[in-house]
Amino acid sequence: MRDYPSYCVALKPVDFFLSSEEVDEEAVHRLAAAIAQAGMWTTPIPVDRETGIIMDGNHRARAAVLLGLHYLPCVLLGYRDPRVVVTHWRSGEPFCVDSIQRQILLHKKRFPYKTTRHLFAPALPETEIQLGMLRGTVQKP
Repeated sequence: MRDYPSYCVALKPVDFFLSSEEVDEEAVHRLAAAIAQAGMWTTPIPVDRETGIIMDGNHRARAAVLLGLHYLPCVLLGYRDPRVVVTHWRSGEPFCVDSIQRQILLHKKRFPYKTTRHLFAPALPETEIQLGMLRGTVQKP
């Protein structure tokens, strides 16, 4: 087994994040309701550290906007990081990661819903961050 460095969770402003895929708006609303009910953010969004492109968590990022959050917990990664594997959602075949940046940064277009699947090994960490802190309304301890 390889010994990869552990993940670091960071807080970034919501405008740092670039959506990479279209979302199911009904699923976004259900997710926002579930997050609001929990009162905590538990799943950091893995994101490309250089560009802000969301690797996984487009629904969560959209839900955060609906909830009026100003900051989001994320795991800053890179597409060349050995802990990140990207495949086509349906076929499972390797996905050309260069096309992700080209599509989003150059062409300013998102991929259709469920185009890519990002796999992380080891699994990403969980968090327990009060939503008030992410809104900027609760003082940090």
